[in-house]
Amino acid sequence: MQIRAENDPRFWRKFLIMGVCALGFAVYCLYDGVIGYPANREDGYQKFKGHFPTLFADPKQAPATVVAFEQTANEEQRRKWDHYLEERDIPGHASVVTQFVMAAISGAVGLLLIAMPLRARGRWIEANDNGIRSSWGQAFRYDEVERVNKRSWRKKGIARVTYVANNRRGTFVVDDFKFERFSTDAILYQLEQKIDPGRIELGPPEPEPEGKIAEALEKARSGS
Repeated sequence: MQIRAENDPRFWRKFLIMGVCALGFAVYCLYDGVIGYPANREDGYQKFKGHFPTLFADPKQAPATVVAFEQTANEEQRRKWDHYLEERDIPGHASVVTQFVMAAISGAVGLLLIAMPLRARGRWIEANDNGIRSSWGQAFRYDEVERVNKRSWRKKGIARVTYVANNRRGTFVVDDFKFERFSTDAILYQLEQKIDPGRIELGPPEPEPEGKIAEALEKARSGS
């Protein structure tokens, strides 16, 4: 009897949404760093010159741009400019840099989150009469199972199967959120029917299937 649980796109959809939101925030930060904040700073600088004309009595002390001013300001100009920035809530140079840092971080996070559901496309796990295998090449026989840890099964739908195959110990995660729920539950039930119940830890064996889990098993038996 062969039971296959395909990847459940509903589980990964939230990562895709979060990834798009993170990329959107990155674009927003990039806009502020490139356009919004510099324009705000430049406008604030021009008003600052109008409010403190005595600081710029010498034409050479009145650079055309805020960047040039900050690079050449004397101690008095710098002190009053810093106070003016804080008083008028005008972003300073550090704030502009921060926008680029946040854009880089949120952009990287967004790409990672979007990559997760894309990588998961086409993944599946499958159980037959001999054992379990997956689309990414992980496989083991039922007689190679050491234990089934069900600590997280009731709350999170996660069971961890420890096995020894080819003299190497491995862990296979049965997760009914990442894969089609009822088919995955049917796979766990079949697994537990094939092993010593004493190997099932931190949770009871699965009860006799009902509803859609039973339908998944019956579908597998009929080969449809």
